[in-house]
Amino acid sequence: MKSLPGILVGLAVGAVVGILLAPESGTKTRKRISSESDSFFKDLQDQLQSGLDSIKSQYNDYIDTASGKTEELVGQAKRKIKQ
Repeated sequence: MKSLPGILVGLAVGAVVGILLAPESGTKTRKRISSESDSFFKDLQDQLQSGLDSIKSQYNDYIDTASGKTEELVGQAKRKIKQ
């Protein structure tokens, strides 16, 4: 997972170099670079948002579990006190 940023940067650089070496006019090449970089950053943003949503979901699950266990322990303590 630590190499993911390096892989993403490598893919982006490779795509840009490939586009720059393609036999098209400068105007078409610049439009293509702009379009593909926009697409790349939108995909990256979507992946980051998905990762954040996953982390939030895991955090909320953890909080719910911890809260349930805490309530259970409090209930056990109250029952022991009443005995």
